[in-house]
Amino acid sequence: MAKSDIATRDDLYALLSAFYGLALVDDLLAGPFAEIRDQGLESHLPVMCDFWETMLFRERKYRRSALSVHRHVHSEHPLTSAHFIRWLTLWWATVDAMFAGPVAEQAKLFGRRTAWAMHRALVGHDADDLDEFVDREALIIR
Repeated sequence: MAKSDIATRDDLYALLSAFYGLALVDDLLAGPFAEIRDQGLESHLPVMCDFWETMLFRERKYRRSALSVHRHVHSEHPLTSAHFIRWLTLWWATVDAMFAGPVAEQAKLFGRRTAWAMHRALVGHDADDLDEFVDREALIIR
């Protein structure tokens, strides 16, 4: 059965529900996601749908600073390249399991770019393992 592409907020909601269903109980990511688990995923999903609608559909719904949010998480649970690699592994697998098409590929690309940039902003330097994993050279916009 052919998969459809990501096309609506409902698609994003389903994708993010599945993704966070994995991430919230992942051995490596459980600590950084503790606050979301404690608050309840339902309180987080609308914000994440806004973020991804902004990224993928240019809806301009997300008006927060993703870096500020992650700085807070990083202060409580220092985020390493291993966290970002695991996040990306789960993100890519979830996207691929549920969707196929140009927007799904864009979601994976934005995930790569965001993870790489967020890690660098939080820790202040690159990490060879993350650079290799995301194929940093391919991220450069030419």
